[in-house]
Amino acid sequence: MGVRSNPDATRPRGSRRLPPRSTAAEQVGLLASIGLRDAKFNRIRVFFGRALSPMGTLLALREARASLMTLPAMQVSFLDTRAHLAHLSRAVEGRLADLWSAGLFIERPAYNPQVLAIPRTRDYDISSNGRPPYRDSCPPADMRDIHISIGLDRGGAPSSVKVVMSILNQEHPNIRRNTLLVEVCPEFKDKYPEVAAILAPHVAQLLRMSKTGVVVGGHRRAVRVFVSSDFPVLTITFGHKGYSASMPCPCCLGMKCPKEAHSLQDEAFGTLQALDCIHPPRKAAHLREKQQAYGGLGRTPAELGLATHKSVERSPVIVVPPSQIVPLPLHITIGITAWLLRLAIEVVIQERGPMDGRQLAHRLAATLSVNIGVVPVPYHGSNVIGRHCHTIASGCCEIVDALRPLVSASWLTVYERA
Repeated sequence: MGVRSNPDATRPRGSRRLPPRSTAAEQVGLLASIGLRDAKFNRIRVFFGRALSPMGTLLALREARASLMTLPAMQVSFLDTRAHLAHLSRAVEGRLADLWSAGLFIERPAYNPQVLAIPRTRDYDISSNGRPPYRDSCPPADMRDIHISIGLDRGGAPSSVKVVMSILNQEHPNIRRNTLLVEVCPEFKDKYPEVAAILAPHVAQLLRMSKTGVVVGGHRRAVRVFVSSDFPVLTITFGHKGYSASMPCPCCLGMKCPKEAHSLQDEAFGTLQALDCIHPPRKAAHLREKQQAYGGLGRTPAELGLATHKSVERSPVIVVPPSQIVPLPLHITIGITAWLLRLAIEVVIQERGPMDGRQLAHRLAATLSVNIGVVPVPYHGSNVIGRHCHTIASGCCEIVDALRPLVSASWLTVYERA
């Protein structure tokens, strides 16, 4: 939820003037955003009177497109088999300036416990020591800021890996025309050296933007960086060992399961199997310590021990607070939807026996098909596909209603929380 910043919003309706004729560069941007080719655009121009229309000629569009490609923000550098933006910060600043001038910039405020937006009244000040004037890389709630996310995406023919950046201060920030293609490289496996090599050219520019801020609409704003990818890439980005680690979550310090060898950590942080336990979050300061330990001092995980490295066994590539680590929601939904359905059946079997569990399974199948409107697909192991998982998540009350008469109140509360 955000607040759009539009300087013309307070102007009286009758006093608004007609917008000036768009430039050739602006028309090029419009064609790129809607996916309209020059030939079709020229047919529309001919229909509206050729030179009498405000539309640019094909020659003017080509010249404007060529001049735009020479801007510093559009320069591309080549490294081995990879191509990436040479000036990432300039590209971000240019996109933010376009959003502000078009009245499309949206504030993303923080909210207090009463779910009221906290006013943004402070500008970002560059500190004399070159470090952000706030702790844990997280700007205060009353400081003006911008939100950008960076992550890896796969796909295409032939398959390739792309580094994609989104500016979240706009509507629909994740659709293709609202994103920045930062880097393209051939397909590779999820290994630490490859991911670190891809992100390395951009980490310095992200760090510089975090230190200096960005000027938008006459105010210098802090930069809040979010990292969004699938789980394997996220764990590699932060030097985390992954789902097999003793502390498998890259965002919190919960232990995987109770072990006698880790009794002190189990008592201090709790285990992920304890649903009533609140696990302390990780901190950006810990990631910086591991960067220095592994990169500068040459230490190893075996030397540090679990109590010190907390399953961060490589030097983190990017350092952000855990509140700004964003796993892809579709991957999370696909992964846990079927598991939650099986969990409901297991709860009934635990309390009432296998016959009642089998009856609930048939009832859930009917509920999914009739009430929620989804059916398993004949591929992917007869599982439900991504958009169906979202539909099930939005209709989860139907699942709870089917489970309610069969289990005790304590089990139902635990299931609703899960």
